[in-house]
Amino acid sequence: MAVSKSGSLHADRQDQVATSFLLILAIGFLACLFISIPPIKTTWLAGTYNDTDDAMRMIQIRDWMGGQGWYDLRALRLDPPAGVLMHWSRVVDIPVAGLIRLFDLFADQQTAERLARIVFPLVMQACLLLATGLCGRLLAGAFGGTIAIFLTIGSGMSLWQFIPGRIDHHGPQIVLLALMTWACLCALDPKRPHMAAAAGLFAALSLSIAIENLPFIIVLMAIFPLAYAVLGAPMRAALVWMGAGFAASLTLCYALFQSPSLWLVSACDALSAVHIRAALAGGAAMILLAAFDRWRNPGLRGRILATGLAGLLAATPLFLDRQCYLDPFSGLDPLVRDLWLAGVREARSIPQMLREHPEGWGVWVMPWALGALAMAAAVAMEQGLSRIRYMALLAITLAGCATAFYMVRSVSSVSPLALLGGVWVVTQLRQACGRRELIAALAVVAALAPFTAAVWAAEMPIAERADEKKQDGVVAKCNEAAAFAPLRALPTGRFMTPPDLGPFLLLNTNHSVIAGPYHRNNHGNRLMFDAFLAAPEAAREMLRAAGVNYVALCDAPNTVGELIQKAPDGLAAAIAEDKPLDWLRPIKADTPLRVYEVVAGP
Repeated sequence: MAVSKSGSLHADRQDQVATSFLLILAIGFLACLFISIPPIKTTWLAGTYNDTDDAMRMIQIRDWMGGQGWYDLRALRLDPPAGVLMHWSRVVDIPVAGLIRLFDLFADQQTAERLARIVFPLVMQACLLLATGLCGRLLAGAFGGTIAIFLTIGSGMSLWQFIPGRIDHHGPQIVLLALMTWACLCALDPKRPHMAAAAGLFAALSLSIAIENLPFIIVLMAIFPLAYAVLGAPMRAALVWMGAGFAASLTLCYALFQSPSLWLVSACDALSAVHIRAALAGGAAMILLAAFDRWRNPGLRGRILATGLAGLLAATPLFLDRQCYLDPFSGLDPLVRDLWLAGVREARSIPQMLREHPEGWGVWVMPWALGALAMAAAVAMEQGLSRIRYMALLAITLAGCATAFYMVRSVSSVSPLALLGGVWVVTQLRQACGRRELIAALAVVAALAPFTAAVWAAEMPIAERADEKKQDGVVAKCNEAAAFAPLRALPTGRFMTPPDLGPFLLLNTNHSVIAGPYHRNNHGNRLMFDAFLAAPEAAREMLRAAGVNYVALCDAPNTVGELIQKAPDGLAAAIAEDKPLDWLRPIKADTPLRVYEVVAGP
């Protein structure tokens, strides 16, 4: 069959654009790799874990690779003998364990783990650049894809979750959020409705990992019915693909990653029957809406009414289980919430953080706020499909902005979406400059800066008090593997430590701990706080009854400061003041930890 000259030229042009995009993507990844050299060195040479979740993830992977069941997600050495059923899944364990197995072919276990902890986040960096680049290309052409890639590199709040050494789920969650957004924007084109199923698949995988992207996913699910209400029949196919794709994908993921014994159990903090009910109701509502349109071909008023009724059907499970959606941590012990969760930095709200660090608004607020404003301008100025896409992107981004305002950790999730507003601004400025290349280049650079978290961080760095810096430095030494080396020589036993020390002790020794920074560990964390707050003699009975053999603290100022304030005569205060206790014997060791043995009673 003959191919027309114009068709051949078009194909060549498409190939050139694709090649250029891949080249820019490669350059962007090399830039990320260069930025990542210091943490790569640290991870390779020292094997340092900077975050409790990374340590706990590796413990879970080791247990699984050591023979623990696929569905058995208990941390058996955390609050034994029953252990703690973690709210994580195997989705992230699979690639990390696969890398370890690969490197095991030519390296020892320690080296294989370090290599996996370097390679995995670098792969996630490449995936994030690809996802945001695809979004930029879709919205603003080849130039927009390039700008999106380099804005992502400058979006330090996002790349923090991808730093070499990190194997926690936050990086994969951000990548999946960017991919589901891209697929959603693609599916708003009536010629590509099947991409809605891809959006549903990415959303299902995200929920299988954790529920932190749930606010984004709820908005994503609402976009297609609302688009149908306005546009009518052209969105009918996308409704079916989204409804069926999401419901089927989530059901499949649920069967693959959730133990059959828990299929009918509801839990607020992880994918459970609560979320499956909502997904099935939402999927059914969209399919029924599409069937109604095919049957009646209604006008605008009929579509709005039908969409409203479908929305009520989809929202019913959300309303019935509203407490789960309003507060996923509703089952957390009040004392543990007050003494632990309230002090977790990434769980604080932006207003709380700004009261402590007013200069932080540049990093924590400006990039996503400016991005949202730029998207609003795009909605006002664009036309047709482009306007619809920016409306959808703005809705998803605003869900993230609201979440970020409530919990500062979500800033890293919403940043890659918000920077797409910057892509639009930069593209508009370049078009306005026409052929004046020098002016266009200067305008592009000037426009990039406000949407880049790294620029705000450089211009308005978040001040760190001297006492905080000293405290963090000592705590970092307490978390290093070398700090636990002397503890490995002790008879295997059960430790009581503050929550954040627990995962590092589990990672570096064969001992068990009763406390850890996880909201499902209500029993162990409550026992730990009760013991530290109790009078020494009462604490002794608690620890002996719980089978605790050792007590360990980081020898740093203010390690238990809040506990001392709450109970000046409690065990924590007695340890801090070095009061001699006949049942608590100090263990001398070359470590920044203060370690004690609980002496057996008469």
